[in-house]
Amino acid sequence: MESNLSCLSSLKEDGDPVYIQPHYKESYRLAIYALLCGGQEAYEEFLRAEQISHFLSDEEILYVFQNAEMPVVEDDEDEDENDRKRAVDEDGHSTYFPTESDEEVPDLDLGWPEVSLESEDTSISLLFNPPRQNTPTIKEVVRKQIQEARQVRIVAIAMDVFTDVDIFKEVITATLRGVVVYILLDDSHFKSFLTMSRRVGINIQDFKNIRVRTVHGQRYQCQSGVKFQGDLEQRFLLVDCRTVLYGTYSYTWSFEKINLSMALVITGQLVGSYDEEFRRLYARSTVPRDRSPVQYLRDLIAQKSPSLLALHQLHITSRAQPVTRRWPP
Repeated sequence: MESNLSCLSSLKEDGDPVYIQPHYKESYRLAIYALLCGGQEAYEEFLRAEQISHFLSDEEILYVFQNAEMPVVEDDEDEDENDRKRAVDEDGHSTYFPTESDEEVPDLDLGWPEVSLESEDTSISLLFNPPRQNTPTIKEVVRKQIQEARQVRIVAIAMDVFTDVDIFKEVITATLRGVVVYILLDDSHFKSFLTMSRRVGINIQDFKNIRVRTVHGQRYQCQSGVKFQGDLEQRFLLVDCRTVLYGTYSYTWSFEKINLSMALVITGQLVGSYDEEFRRLYARSTVPRDRSPVQYLRDLIAQKSPSLLALHQLHITSRAQPVTRRWPP
């Protein structure tokens, strides 16, 4: 199925705008504060006292515990600077938004083309996995798109999990013929990507025209300073800044063989939005770190029932921990 779209009509304002109740709820913020400070029992007690319905699933509660980080304890000599930052935080209400960072925005140092698509109609093709009759699989189309990166020689991948060996080898082959490759991965799944590459005997650091970085989701920070971050749930492939393959398909064996998914192959004007989004994601990306101690902690916590977890029972990670190894940018 293919369709040509000149615009997205659902985004147009048609008549009077419909009023939507703001999603912010102070009671939800206080409930999460109780969860982090006193565990699930305190969280449920707060819900009962305030007569609030459960708004977190068991999986979300477990995620909060697994990813909670205590604030870094600074030295006394930094006390004046901390007072200044606290004053900014109190005025800025940064609870739901990432705080500003002094770190420089990472540069797409291998180059990035400027492609004008404003005059081109948007074309969208829909693919399914498992494939419908007489249509290719999503994996086949992904591999073919990477092979066809020949115009400006750019491949950009934003993916939550990337452990498909065949697609990975296609990426490496592309770099050998001079294609520039940028890969953004969800921070919590970087270790699986690193393990996969090592098992096939590939050291990414040996390839000068490939960059692999990781991305967190939004940061949530409580008044106490305890914070946690979300995941990267975007999955798309951008080839030569002219074609996008976007959908629910992750680059893993399971998505090829057993999971149900779909993907859109997009060309034309709409591709410009994905071009911009990838650059935005890259701007908030970080250099991958050796996360093995954290992964061990998460594996240990995952064996516990959410109902048995409490904040004081966890060895919460801290940004103050020394980094033993960092990848090049």
